[in-house]
Amino acid sequence: MSALHQGSLKTRTFSSLGLGDLLEHPVCIYAGAGPDERSALSVWKERAAHFPEKCIAVVRENADEIVVCRSGAEWSVALRDEEGLSALFRNTSGAYVDISGLSHHVWAPVVRSALGVCSNVWAIYAEPLGYRVHPSPSSFTVFDLSDGFSGLSPLPGFARLGGPEDETQAVFVPFLGFEGMRVKSLAMSLDPIPKTIPVVGLPGYRVEFPAHAVASNRDFLEEQRALGEIRLARASCPFEAYDTLAEIQRDFPGRYMYIAPIGTKPQALGAVLYALGHSGSSELMYDHPKRKQNRSRGVGRVHVYSIK
Repeated sequence: MSALHQGSLKTRTFSSLGLGDLLEHPVCIYAGAGPDERSALSVWKERAAHFPEKCIAVVRENADEIVVCRSGAEWSVALRDEEGLSALFRNTSGAYVDISGLSHHVWAPVVRSALGVCSNVWAIYAEPLGYRVHPSPSSFTVFDLSDGFSGLSPLPGFARLGGPEDETQAVFVPFLGFEGMRVKSLAMSLDPIPKTIPVVGLPGYRVEFPAHAVASNRDFLEEQRALGEIRLARASCPFEAYDTLAEIQRDFPGRYMYIAPIGTKPQALGAVLYALGHSGSSELMYDHPKRKQNRSRGVGRVHVYSIK
């Protein structure tokens, strides 16, 4: 069975997500607000009115903890507190996690806990209709997405003791986004930079997006002689991202894999799922961007991924 066919079997896509598109019993975790229109989908307000005990909104997030709200009651959960995160899924066998408006360092440990507790887990992601164009014509990036970065540090619950002593026995696999300085900054933390196998989201959310991703990262790709090594995985499909990583591992047996999930969120979800199943041979590298307000516009297609 091909990766595309597997992904199609595990993905439902909607022009807009409605109350009737979701099962009644799962707990739903989602952003109460966020930097974009798609951060807080209207379906969650409707669902909270019908099933308040099943709806948990993340109303604040910081580097180490989140504040969540259910039925008007708020409490804090540390992102490295496995027991506290698991308690979000108490008395349920299923969970929906809407990653659209949550930062990677929030949704990744939440998804990890859901997978450990629930029999059925779905991740939800809403595509943007477009991104905010950078106001400066001299900018190295087409889109204006971030107000800086907090720097390289593990996602909560995904810390590793370290890779191989000899970095030449590794591969660096960045999922390419629109901010070219990100991949270069992450790669510079490896000495020497190992063989680079970049992944581009093709097809993209829009037909021109893959070309933008390659152009934004061209300097780094040329420096690492990696233009000829590019692999492709659908921008909207975590399962293709997962299968691409598995394919790279097969092509480079025994190599430790440094994965930079800095492309699309669905690709990052696939990378997180891969890292969970291959903790001894892979490591996630992330730089924690500070997301700009209104960095994207509109709400595009909404995907519901069955990840367990």
